[in-house]
Amino acid sequence: MKAINQKTFGDPDVLELVDVPTPAPAPGRARVRVTATAVNPVDLAARAGWLRPFMPELEPPFVLGSDFAGTVLDGDGPYPPGTRVAGLAPWFVTHEGTYAEVISVDPAWLARIPAEIDDVAAASIPLTSQTASQSLDLLGLRAGQTVLITGASGSVGGFAVQLAAQRGARVLAVSSANDEAYVAGLGAERVLPRTGTGADLVAAVRAEFPDGVDAVFDPGSLGTVVIGAVRDGGVFVAVNASAAPQPERGVDIREVGAQSDGALLAQMLDAVATKKLTTRVGATVPLAEAARAHTMAASHSVSGKIVLTMPAA
Repeated sequence: MKAINQKTFGDPDVLELVDVPTPAPAPGRARVRVTATAVNPVDLAARAGWLRPFMPELEPPFVLGSDFAGTVLDGDGPYPPGTRVAGLAPWFVTHEGTYAEVISVDPAWLARIPAEIDDVAAASIPLTSQTASQSLDLLGLRAGQTVLITGASGSVGGFAVQLAAQRGARVLAVSSANDEAYVAGLGAERVLPRTGTGADLVAAVRAEFPDGVDAVFDPGSLGTVVIGAVRDGGVFVAVNASAAPQPERGVDIREVGAQSDGALLAQMLDAVATKKLTTRVGATVPLAEAARAHTMAASHSVSGKIVLTMPAA
């Protein structure tokens, strides 16, 4: 089968299409023929070697990728062969990626893809939606509370805005330029531009909420720039550990690491299928052109998730 192998750390050109053995059937596992897999910021960080300070044991060669959509081939679990499924493979734990035509997974990671969603859209949902949902749980966000969400134009931030609004929270969202209308449509009460200084952003928040917001969720990795927006004794959840600010004023600093949860993913997929949530795919790129996809992702020139698609089986 074909897979994208990374032999060393470096620029996107270290990614190469190679032939590798197809995973063999194994007890307690299901094999999935992948049709689509998303490119995530963590993939770029792992490829470049930026994760080595946190994962000193990480050494190439390896295959990147966490999100996937495809069809069950065989194996254990509740889904018979031929079932369309999506899932989140915990790459940080297994180092077994999804940039491959066939993968072996724990059935607990899987959820059935509703008929209303195609595989490309489904592949854009697992990591981003579960990170957003689990982060709001970590914040302890309740109806009536105020939350600032950075990186709201991105996939994690976009899901977080929608889910927070649905929980009854008042959402302030930080948007990239030209994405303000899109973010407002997700449910943000107020959209703030990611321009100027951190002091400008904090001042804009404090102008509306003089004591600060109850919580900050920071998928935009602004860190210290925005901790001043949260009230004394509030909660701050970081996605990027290296961007987590130091505690101050009794603010509780927490870090989220998405946990693969097939039951939660099923809820997210059903919500997208019934249009209670929306996902955004910005581009599809053939698996063989993974290096180009990484270059596109690094340039921030695409609004929405970049998804790698597999050649026809």
